[in-house]
Amino acid sequence: MAYVQRSSGINTTAYDVTNPFQQLTQGEGAPGKLWASEDQVKIATTTFAATDDFVRLCRFPTQAIIKKVELFTDLSLVDGGTSSTALVFSVGVIFSDSTVDMTPLWYQNQQPTTVGIGGGATTAGTTVAIGGSNANYLFGTITATTTTGAFSAGVKTGLSTSSNILFGGEITFGGAIATYLEPIIYTQTPMINYFNLRDGSNNLIPRAGFFDLIVVSTTAYNAAPAGAYNMYGRVTYTLG
Repeated sequence: MAYVQRSSGINTTAYDVTNPFQQLTQGEGAPGKLWASEDQVKIATTTFAATDDFVRLCRFPTQAIIKKVELFTDLSLVDGGTSSTALVFSVGVIFSDSTVDMTPLWYQNQQPTTVGIGGGATTAGTTVAIGGSNANYLFGTITATTTTGAFSAGVKTGLSTSSNILFGGEITFGGAIATYLEPIIYTQTPMINYFNLRDGSNNLIPRAGFFDLIVVSTTAYNAAPAGAYNMYGRVTYTLG
């Protein structure tokens, strides 16, 4: 029986066009150099005791094209309770709060919203105070098991099955695709352009300093964990 090709990838198809030839750009279909922003934050037993408590980590350029986001902690039980509720994290992107890293004053410590995603020239992106209306949680939610206080195990590459790392996996596509568009758009668009932030002439803003990851307790502890722990994050990206 003869092999029959039924389809071809978007970028693969683009490479096959010869007249005119399409040269895909670095990180946007063509291979690109990978950069990584790594960070670690100490989580006290009181850090996520209330809803909307948050930490920030992993500062990266706003023009970064995100390829992978990873998050884990080094404590096996992040919630000490066993009730019907347990700790839930929501993970998104906020602008840097620094006054010296070239992040514009009007964006500092603001959170991009979902309003402009996919909106083109018609619906520009917006920002709000952290946690405001339509604030993005681009990388979705991570929920602890109510009966044990542990998160479901992530990808534990290189780790033994007895490792106490409770979430060692990739959360890049943890958000709803219905909100955040198709994966190939998500991973081949500079982050600031993905949010569709525009200037007064309705042109896309090419860069605006730096973003941070924000990890928010959208559901607080049922009971505090047994002790403090570390949360480690890594954002891998290219620059077009």
